[in-house]
Amino acid sequence: MFENLANARRIELAKTKMEKVLDHFLYVLELHANNAFVVYSPILSSQIPTSYAANAFNVFQKSMYQIEIVRLCALWDRAEAEKENIPTVIELINDDVIIDMLSEETRQSFASGNTLLFNPSDDSQLNAIEQQALRDSEMQFANEQASRANAELRVAILDSQTISTSPRLASVMNLRDKHLAHSLATTRREKRGSVAPMKYGDESALIDLTCPIVERLFCWVNGKSFSIEGSRKIDNENAEVLWQTCKFENIQ
Repeated sequence: MFENLANARRIELAKTKMEKVLDHFLYVLELHANNAFVVYSPILSSQIPTSYAANAFNVFQKSMYQIEIVRLCALWDRAEAEKENIPTVIELINDDVIIDMLSEETRQSFASGNTLLFNPSDDSQLNAIEQQALRDSEMQFANEQASRANAELRVAILDSQTISTSPRLASVMNLRDKHLAHSLATTRREKRGSVAPMKYGDESALIDLTCPIVERLFCWVNGKSFSIEGSRKIDNENAEVLWQTCKFENIQ
C-alpha cells in the first residue's frame, strides 16, 4: 500500500496517525471504565425495578456497550491510507529500513551530547577524562535504547498481526459489521466460513492486548513515553466517583 512512498514520508505519516490512534484508544479506555459499572456491575441496574424506566435503562446500557465495541473495532479495521488505526501504522512501519531509521532516531535523541557534568574537576586533565566518560556512558545508553526500539517495534508488529488474524477479533468485528455498523443477514466474513459469536468479555481481552502495542508504537514511532496504565487508573477513578454516587429514586 505504501511501497511507493519515500521512507521519510512513511515515518511522518506513522507519527501523525499514531498521535490520533492514541487519542482514539484513550476514548475506548474511558468507555470501558464506565461500562465496568454500566454493563458489568449491578450498581445501577439493581436500583431499577420492573418498570417502564427499565426499558429506557436497557437502551442506555446497550448503547454504551455498543459504542465501545464500535470504537474498539475502528482501531483494528484493515489498513487504509485514510484510516487512523493500528494496522495502518503497522503497514507504514513494517519495513526493515524504516525500523532501522526509527531506531536511529531513538539513538540520536539519547546521544545529544547535552548532558551536564555535575561537580566537574578543576583539573583540566581530569575534567577531560570525566567529559569523555560522560560521553561514553551517554552513547552506551543511546545504543541500548536504539536496540530496544528495534526489538519492541518488531514485537508490536508481530503482536498486531496476531490480533488482526485472531478468531476473537473476527467475532467482535463480525458483530460490529452485522448488527452495529450495518443491518446484514450475512456478513462477508460469514460467507467465507463460520464465525464464532462474540462473548461478553471479548472486548476486555482485546483492550488488554492492545495496551502494550499502543504504548510501544507511541514510544518508538513518536519518541514519547505514555503510561496507558496510569490513564486507565484515572479513568477507573473518574467512573467510580460518578456511578458509585448515582442514585435512581421514586421509580415506579
